[in-house]
Amino acid sequence: MDRTDLRIFSRLVGDVLLSDEELARGVGLTGKAVRLRRRRMEADGLLMEYGVHPPAEILGRHAMTWRYAGREWSKLPISRLLEVKDLAYVLRFRPGFHLVVRFTQESSPIPDPRLTRVFGPPLNGQPDEQRSSTTMSPDQLSRADWRVLEAMVRAPRAPYTTLARQSNVSRRTFRLHMSKLEAAHAMDCIMILNLEREVGLATYGIWLKVDDSFDEKSVNLPQLWDRPHWTQNPRGVYLLGCADNYLGARELEQQLRSLPGVVGADPLIPAGGFFARERFLGWIRAERERRFPSLGLADQSRPIHSLNPT
Repeated sequence: MDRTDLRIFSRLVGDVLLSDEELARGVGLTGKAVRLRRRRMEADGLLMEYGVHPPAEILGRHAMTWRYAGREWSKLPISRLLEVKDLAYVLRFRPGFHLVVRFTQESSPIPDPRLTRVFGPPLNGQPDEQRSSTTMSPDQLSRADWRVLEAMVRAPRAPYTTLARQSNVSRRTFRLHMSKLEAAHAMDCIMILNLEREVGLATYGIWLKVDDSFDEKSVNLPQLWDRPHWTQNPRGVYLLGCADNYLGARELEQQLRSLPGVVGADPLIPAGGFFARERFLGWIRAERERRFPSLGLADQSRPIHSLNPT
């Protein structure tokens, strides 16, 4: 990955809905050149999944996050994960850290014992509820809104002509509904990344092992995208955040290593994960059909096979 790839990568991670032409304007290339580079990053396994989904509130659910540490998998046991009926996605970091999000119907759910058997016991503390910034309630979504939302979840980087056909609307109408959903923050995205061969790019993780003299206030660092998570045996803290580039992540790692009381600092590398796309599609269809029962089977969308623009 060269410097231009990194600029494309960073912009795409920041906004997965940017077209290749929009990405190209930001890096001084043609849309075709950006498309070739993006597809190479996908083929190399750096960009594994574009997980576009509606906020939990639109589905009448709660987005709850648990963290698990200690158990390593060479390959996630997807069939076992799917036994947890409200599991939305899993982010994996090496060594031995997993972030698990469930879209629960309860506002105060307990840890699922099946996930404990897969990942080990969750880290101490209650799960975090992810509050979205959406300004749209599910009652405000029209029939076409639900169809556009379903098409975007199924294949977020498909050509607009394909997405419009999938939504049973014209290309112009599709763009109007997309703009409406984006303006209301009615679509979220989780990227599944594998940076094991590209350590430190854009997203970093560090497990900081410390002794009793360490000052916990010293981990109040900028650009953390998750709160610090402490372990007791051995004493340490998991830090997940972002940096502008590889050098920025390395400088932060060196800064952390130099803090008084730090015994060691091991990098956490984003190493894939799992996005329950078919589950999200099922939730969307169930909500749409509950609100618009007259649509029946005639409104079932045809599957899209192309995930990328042509």
